[in-house]
Amino acid sequence: MAKENDIILKLSNVSKAFDDKEVLRNIELQVNEGDFVAVVGKSGCGKSTLLRIIAGLEKITTGSLIVNGQELKGKNRFAKLMFQDGRLLPWKKVYNNVGLGLKSEAQRQQIQKILSQVGLLERAEDWPSKLSGGQKQRVALARALVHEPQLLLLDEPLGALDALTRLEMHELIEELWREKQFTAILVTHDVEEAVALANKVILIEDGEIAMNLPIRLPYPRKRDNPSFASLVSQILTKIKGKKKRSEPGYATN
Repeated sequence: MAKENDIILKLSNVSKAFDDKEVLRNIELQVNEGDFVAVVGKSGCGKSTLLRIIAGLEKITTGSLIVNGQELKGKNRFAKLMFQDGRLLPWKKVYNNVGLGLKSEAQRQQIQKILSQVGLLERAEDWPSKLSGGQKQRVALARALVHEPQLLLLDEPLGALDALTRLEMHELIEELWREKQFTAILVTHDVEEAVALANKVILIEDGEIAMNLPIRLPYPRKRDNPSFASLVSQILTKIKGKKKRSEPGYATN
């Protein structure tokens, strides 16, 4: 199980503006070591911008961002970011895609182990073009985890997958998180996905945190559990307070 010891990440009064458009404002967020935090909200609310700020790919306009007790300046060296499309290099085989950025032989020796953990050891010498969408995302996950990051950032990595493959990836991500005890922050449109994986769900509305909800259900989580359904409903009710359910931008599965 994830542990709640030291604070790994703390955002205090963080705001972000692009020219004259303020995307995030007054963000207060604390993430403990071993947490799995899901960030939900409608398109354009600032979810991915928040993730890029934590990764050190966007500078904040005001406020402070502390990582492991130090103010973040530049790229977050404790974090790895996994995107929706996998971003595999088509001219490199699976093994070499996973090994991107590894400098030492000791690190490269971990490639086969992590490929085995994501169920793709037998595809190590395949080209990305030979893989399904779910397999490509498993490679992208392996590429992030082979660096043994303290903080794994997931930017809607399962959004393009079919429903069955998404469920399989949920199980894989949960299994690896519980085994390796890294800290994870997931951006998703899918409220059920957030409740299935996270121990804390953050809702962003109009650039601000509108909900910070602990999820205390035991793992693995059953979607037919009444408590699961109640938490999903609670989040959706909060979302619907700002926008009608029939309007675009919401998904429950």
